[in-house]
Amino acid sequence: MRLPGHKRFVCCVCGARECALRGLMLAACLAVSLSTFAETCIGPPALEAGIHDHPSGEAYAAMGNWFAENSKPDCAVQAYQLWLAIEPASTKALDGLARALIAAGDYDTVIRRLQPPLRDESLILDLALAYRKAEMFSDSARVLTEGLKSYPYSDGLTAALVSLEVHQSHFDAAQKLANELVQRKPNDFEAERIQFRTLVISGDYFDAAPMGQRLLAKAPHDADLLNLNGLLEHKAGDNSAARKHLEEAVTLNPNDYNSRMNLGLVLVQLNDAAGAKVQLEKAIELGVREPQARFELAKVLRTLGETEEAQKQLELFQQKLKDDADQSLAVMKATQAEEAIKDGEKTKAANLYREACAAQPEDAALAYRWSLVLSDLGDTAGERAALEQAIKANPKFVQAQYALGYLEFHAGENAAAEQQFRITVKAAPDSARAWLSLAAALAAEGRIQEAQEAVASALKLDPTNAGARELSKKLAETSGQR
Repeated sequence: MRLPGHKRFVCCVCGARECALRGLMLAACLAVSLSTFAETCIGPPALEAGIHDHPSGEAYAAMGNWFAENSKPDCAVQAYQLWLAIEPASTKALDGLARALIAAGDYDTVIRRLQPPLRDESLILDLALAYRKAEMFSDSARVLTEGLKSYPYSDGLTAALVSLEVHQSHFDAAQKLANELVQRKPNDFEAERIQFRTLVISGDYFDAAPMGQRLLAKAPHDADLLNLNGLLEHKAGDNSAARKHLEEAVTLNPNDYNSRMNLGLVLVQLNDAAGAKVQLEKAIELGVREPQARFELAKVLRTLGETEEAQKQLELFQQKLKDDADQSLAVMKATQAEEAIKDGEKTKAANLYREACAAQPEDAALAYRWSLVLSDLGDTAGERAALEQAIKANPKFVQAQYALGYLEFHAGENAAAEQQFRITVKAAPDSARAWLSLAAALAAEGRIQEAQEAVASALKLDPTNAGARELSKKLAETSGQR
């Protein structure tokens, strides 16, 4: 299958949703999509045939799932968008799209599309994950906490909130959540798994060990339990037992970098340098974050006589330590900034965000949050600099593009504002506010016809928008006077 270019697709979807001739527009959209596919998004022949013969939501869902499973998130995004064009009310389609956007690193679009109140558990998890990936931890926690009010017995929501607390080193809070879930769901295997995992991650090995053995007896071929029990056995010095469990975990789930990493560490202890090298290299390839992986690999390579490669890994280990230290500093400063905002100390918050952004200059979400505080303080120059930093880090950051356009417009820089708003409507064609802002910028430039077209787009999306109706009226009057 070949998927259409984003611009063409967006026009089709908007037409299908907003035009009175919904069915006709949808058919036209699909006809275009089937004839103008991007060369890079080609799936298996059987799925291609399904798309060609029956371009249904089910066919695009299958293709999107295949792209997602084969690490092609951009292609998955477009497939799920076509699914949504056919079934705009499908929560499964929206969930697939959100997960693909997150995998592609487009957290902003997910946050914009998925706003509370959400009544679907999977969409709540998607929104919380997007906030977490954007390092907006308090927003992620808020979404999960609100979600648990609707789904108090949800293993997924509890696990996500526990993981978030652990990520922020709030181990007591994480254990409290896990314990409460087990109390609400006694003898529930998944609830106990969450509690066991929390004990392991929190370093409570004494309580975790017997629980892990009990759960593994119930599910002896569970890759996750095999990995965690192997880790505990390694910590206890029983590397022979750990090796057995971890090798089975790797066999069952070869793409899990955690079990690869743990097996590599065990093989180091068992003096199997060649075996350790294979596992540690694979763990790094799969994306393991712990700097220890490169340090241990450097030791193994030196043992094997590969001194040049060992030195490379040691240098990468040192760089990773620095990067992690910078990230930890940025997270700490950002957390302190959020607390300062709650206390009404916005100047303090701005200074803390400045330090956080200095530590992580490539973090677009962090720079954007800094810009919001500077805006509240009336520091226009600082706000502009922060927004430009956010856009430099992520040119697709729609909220930052819009905010910069707003600044340009109010500074009388209408052409610059128009440029930012055009970027915004291209990325967020379903935003009435973006179209209205573009119309205002065009009107300020005296380009009345183009402004009328833009405001018409805003009114299609939101017919009751008072600002759009007023601008439309003024533009009509201006046009009539010419």
